[in-house]
Amino acid sequence: MEMLNAEKTCWNCPAAILKGNVDFRSCGQSKEEIKKKMEENPDFQVVIECARRPELGHFEPSITFEQCPEWQETKYGLMLKNMRVMILGIDGYLGWALALKLCKIGCKVSGVDNYKRRDMVMEKGSQTAIPIPRMTDRIHAAKEHGYHINFRRIDIRKEINKLREFLQEVKPEAIVHYAEVPSAPYSMVDANHALDVQDNNTLGTLAILFAMKDIVPESSMIKLGTMGEYGAPLTGRPLFEGMFPADAILQWDNREWSLGGELTPRNPGSFYHVGKVQDTYNVYEACRYWWLRSYDVMQGVIYGVHTDEISKDKRLRTRFDFDEWFGTVINRFVAQAVLGIPLTIYGRGEQIRGFIGLDDAMQCMVRLICSPPEPGQYDVVNQISAVYRIADLAEAVAEVGEEFDLKVRIKRVENPRVEPDRHPMEVVSTKLEGEFGLKAKVRLKDEIRRMFELLTKPEIKKRLEEKKHVVDPRTRWNGDKKEMDVIEEYMPGTKKFESKLLQQIDRVDGHGKELSGIEEKREKKKA
Repeated sequence: MEMLNAEKTCWNCPAAILKGNVDFRSCGQSKEEIKKKMEENPDFQVVIECARRPELGHFEPSITFEQCPEWQETKYGLMLKNMRVMILGIDGYLGWALALKLCKIGCKVSGVDNYKRRDMVMEKGSQTAIPIPRMTDRIHAAKEHGYHINFRRIDIRKEINKLREFLQEVKPEAIVHYAEVPSAPYSMVDANHALDVQDNNTLGTLAILFAMKDIVPESSMIKLGTMGEYGAPLTGRPLFEGMFPADAILQWDNREWSLGGELTPRNPGSFYHVGKVQDTYNVYEACRYWWLRSYDVMQGVIYGVHTDEISKDKRLRTRFDFDEWFGTVINRFVAQAVLGIPLTIYGRGEQIRGFIGLDDAMQCMVRLICSPPEPGQYDVVNQISAVYRIADLAEAVAEVGEEFDLKVRIKRVENPRVEPDRHPMEVVSTKLEGEFGLKAKVRLKDEIRRMFELLTKPEIKKRLEEKKHVVDPRTRWNGDKKEMDVIEEYMPGTKKFESKLLQQIDRVDGHGKELSGIEEKREKKKA
């Protein structure tokens, strides 16, 4: 098995404590800065101590992960033995699934949550379709399977001292930051909701950054951003991974400049996304000022209900939201199909988005945890496995729904958002596969099938029926409080689009064929 992080050294290891003549005010890409200083001054030396192997004393950070006995092989790359990982937002859709996966591979997992997601869903008058127990019961069930989780109920924004005490107790070697309100519509309801989102998300991120600086500066932060930070440039400009590549050039007024390494432009689509952009700058600056290290994960839309860990016991299931605030598009389409509600697409339905299945997203996060950045390094990965047009996803859900004897219809409604209905979308997403060894496995229709199998169970369908009224979109970006006008309703396979999908990324073998035949099927149905 190839270990792509085998040649990384103590320089990247969170157990390495920097000693000696290091200027912590130096900015960015620390190894390059150090090399420069060593070339300028032969007497300049950087040494470390190892928090795990203090008997080594002071030494140069040159031991590779492969050489170090503290690193062991996993299918995700070399990983520190019993690596201490803290998950902020551990009670959520992603946080709980990741906690179980990390426990399974031998990490010491701790977690923080304030149950805000549960409260917001209740505010909407909704509930998770898949019932989840109280956290104490979830932890007890996990323990029965050998998964041990150290949990604290803490609001990282308002209970900073409690957060710092927990960090001091655990001394995590990696921190996964999921503790944010994950909803654009929620942030657009009114002033109070917009303020709440940016207060919780942006200031919560600042709180954890300052706490890391003081308590665990060697730890890496894996921060959940969103592809929505970039927007969808109408020029067709590629969406690079957070920063311009080294050979990017700006030409203007008969002059040119290198853009290599600079943050790429952002065009956020809601107050939620604006807060995420602010997070980007806060994390970037913290790495620059304090030599913290971070991966900023620009994640596509997540869908699905399966990982090996959450599927082995119904008490270990993660939440599944389907309401208009928190239900991601594919998850919401499947719920609508089960309920007999037409699948609602906005405007023309030709918006293009990046997507990734739940299990693949968890694999991504584990690989990033295994392979930390170097001190002072801020890096970005675009975490998607496929790019799809929304209307095509509705067709795919309808097609799988037929296997469950569901007669699905599709409904175009006026777009409550402020966004172009048509736009190009070229996503550059090479690091996860090339540098971290991601092998995407989740096939779209297979995962949609899993969702139907679960959501059509009588006890789950009953929970959907109880909250049927919260599914259709009602939150408008302009602040109006009224239902969306219906543009048209049609049967799957009967609609022809004027434009083709400009680019389709798909990293699962054979998977690209699943949606490529949709245009042909539409023509046959029309005939």
